[in-house]
Amino acid sequence: MIATNNVAETVRHAFPFDVCKLPLSGPDNASTRHYGLFRDDTGDCVGVAVKRGYTPHTTDDVVALAEAAAEGFEADCEVRAGFSDGHKVVIGPTKEHRRAIYGTADNIFPRFILTAGYDGRAFSASLGMVRDLCDNLQMVTPAGESLAAERLHHTRQLRDRMPQLIETFRRLAGRWDSVTATVERMQATTVDFAAFIRSVYPLAGDATRRSQGAAERRVTALVNRLFDERERSGRPTGTTRDATAWEAYNVVTGYVQHDKNRKGSPDRFTRAMRALDDADCSRALQFALAS
Repeated sequence: MIATNNVAETVRHAFPFDVCKLPLSGPDNASTRHYGLFRDDTGDCVGVAVKRGYTPHTTDDVVALAEAAAEGFEADCEVRAGFSDGHKVVIGPTKEHRRAIYGTADNIFPRFILTAGYDGRAFSASLGMVRDLCDNLQMVTPAGESLAAERLHHTRQLRDRMPQLIETFRRLAGRWDSVTATVERMQATTVDFAAFIRSVYPLAGDATRRSQGAAERRVTALVNRLFDERERSGRPTGTTRDATAWEAYNVVTGYVQHDKNRKGSPDRFTRAMRALDDADCSRALQFALAS
């Protein structure tokens, strides 16, 4: 039996509030056509200004998405969640869909990545993964295929559409074999590690001394991460001359997720979500798949 009750409880605990739509005023309290969105617990403004007909989604809508996602995996699931101008939820099975990439320490697990923002866009449900060796959250799209994602339009009858939502998530889960095959090809492909890093982080010919210094410190951090992950995964130490495309890609995603400077000292979950949209990670995946 799928533990959807636990999923619902976890999501409600992460988001013990709703977002309300309130009218915005102009100078001298003049009425406007615009409305603002505000948390009903802290009063913080979220998202963007909206029009009268906009209906903000609720925590219950997010719970419905998470419950459908758990049904899509057909397994007991674990949940991580955070809020930043919208709800972000990562949900997936703990062991049932584990795929070993190298030895016993380098494994990947599927994750649904749910985003429900207050920017007027549809909800997004993507098939991603977490790599246990470095706790990297990432999305790998097989070459030549469309992004493993679905756009889900918010309606007032979202919970009434549960059968369709569950089918959507089962369709996403069905792409896991293709994603795993792509990762296995990356692991089987050797790249010139130094050239790979230069491609991801090209240094302009007129770079300042400060930029050069920052680039050197980044390379040092990347190389240290490469050797650390080799040691923890049981791979041969080797040199920086060659690496698998999977190693090189994860060195970059790990650096971006865990080491890259971010404003505001975000927590681990927020850093992971930001890394998904980071241009450096996108370039690294592009070069890894093209190798």
